[in-house]
Amino acid sequence: MTMTNMKNVYEEVRVFFDEESEWDIAIKREWIEGFLRQKAWQGANDEELKDAWRNLQMFVLYLAYSGESVVDEMSASEYSLAVEWMIVQIEDFKPTIKKVRHLLAVLQDFYGYLATKRIIVETAGLKQAMEYMTGGKRLKFIEIDTGQNELQQSDDETGLSAKSLLTMPRDIGRIVGEAVERLMIKFSAYFQQENFVDDFDRALMLYLGPLNQMPDDETDDEFWLGFWDYFLFDYHLLANDRTPLVQFNIDCSDRLASEERKILQELMGAKFTVFYVESVLNQDWVECVNLLTDEKFRLPNPNFDYKLVKKLLFYGHVFLQQEERELVMINFITSVEISSNLRRRIKEELIRQKVMLQVQQPDATWNDFVERHANAVRHTIDLLATWARVNVTSYAQVERVFPRPVSPDKASAANSEVSELIDQFMPKFGYSCHDAVLARKLWQDFAGMGTVNVRKPAAWASAVIYAYSQINTGDAEVPAETLAEEMAVSKSSISVNRAKMFNVLKLERYDLRYLSEEGMVALLYDLQ
Repeated sequence: MTMTNMKNVYEEVRVFFDEESEWDIAIKREWIEGFLRQKAWQGANDEELKDAWRNLQMFVLYLAYSGESVVDEMSASEYSLAVEWMIVQIEDFKPTIKKVRHLLAVLQDFYGYLATKRIIVETAGLKQAMEYMTGGKRLKFIEIDTGQNELQQSDDETGLSAKSLLTMPRDIGRIVGEAVERLMIKFSAYFQQENFVDDFDRALMLYLGPLNQMPDDETDDEFWLGFWDYFLFDYHLLANDRTPLVQFNIDCSDRLASEERKILQELMGAKFTVFYVESVLNQDWVECVNLLTDEKFRLPNPNFDYKLVKKLLFYGHVFLQQEERELVMINFITSVEISSNLRRRIKEELIRQKVMLQVQQPDATWNDFVERHANAVRHTIDLLATWARVNVTSYAQVERVFPRPVSPDKASAANSEVSELIDQFMPKFGYSCHDAVLARKLWQDFAGMGTVNVRKPAAWASAVIYAYSQINTGDAEVPAETLAEEMAVSKSSISVNRAKMFNVLKLERYDLRYLSEEGMVALLYDLQ
């Protein structure tokens, strides 16, 4: 997000509020205009007026985002959250003590004007935020649970700095919900940038599955908590196959307070786990079993009725607290009531899906499987538990015998141009970095089956993309006409080359050798 730059500051204010007229913003246009006119009467020049408006505009944008409706009821920690949001969301707002001190000073000046008009009365939260965040030599942020007395003490009088900025609390399970909530504002702001729009749409499509059923209430908190849990931890970005959490760490970790960076590292170590409660150890702990690996671990007692908890299957992200070797739930854990027989069938299905991945990655472990296909696990559990499907994967697919390349060494050396074109064009058709890896493997396997006469590399690259789309997306395949136009080849050459590849490699829809994440989810819903 960048700030606007017009000749007249009043015109800039008018345009901004006209464009955002549907927002119910806590700060009114006439308040800002009155404040700027007063400053002009006091001798402020045009550059000073524009600077004041730029800082107020950032604050107004945050208020619109957060839904805050009464500014004089904001606490010091809420001002800290506002600053953190601006650091991530506003392109030219840097996390320096000078920038933040100036922003808060402008707000204080503005509040002084509003107080003279009797529009607001209380500004203690802003004053406390200024003193705590910018009163020392370095910028500090305020934890949500920081007490009133701590805010009013100096750095020397309080152990807050040493406690929250330098060390990780031992009782991470108690505070992790607050930590995730605090970071969520930054996650949300970061991933609302325009360059993540395609990823967000793709992630929602994968999370919903082929039925594409949004909840009746599109503001359903439980649905969006589940989606964000999937998006941050398990989704793979189009451009580089990283999870959003890892990408956020790369791009934004230097903007976080040190304790936030440590919590972020803990979150990145979280593992998607499917588990059930085997026994209640005592009033504080239950013993759980990882459905996939049979590993046993302890979790805090959820205090459910024991007869009910024995029937529940849980899935979500857990991480190991190193000091005490105990696992602690974080963020969003889903549970579904099932019988022991259905639990066994779900495990059998997931074992079969792991075998399917091992066609691509012969040494794939359970960790490899859930890192690539956690979303398919969610859909599998939902289909078997909620939709009462008998099974979602086919024994026939797993038992297939695939033709093997006879000269794989020749493939990569002789046909690198085709691979380069696959890498170049697949993103243009909405495919991911991982899709390109699988498509290149398809081409290399085909080229390794014998001598391929590559007169025009684009004709083969387009045929590979066409074949790959038919394997994984079925009715949503990339049209041959579109490929022909974009890659400057004939439609007939694409069709002929595609037919050769299907024949030589014995390709089928949902071919396990080249099955993508989209293909895996589609397969679960398409079993005949």
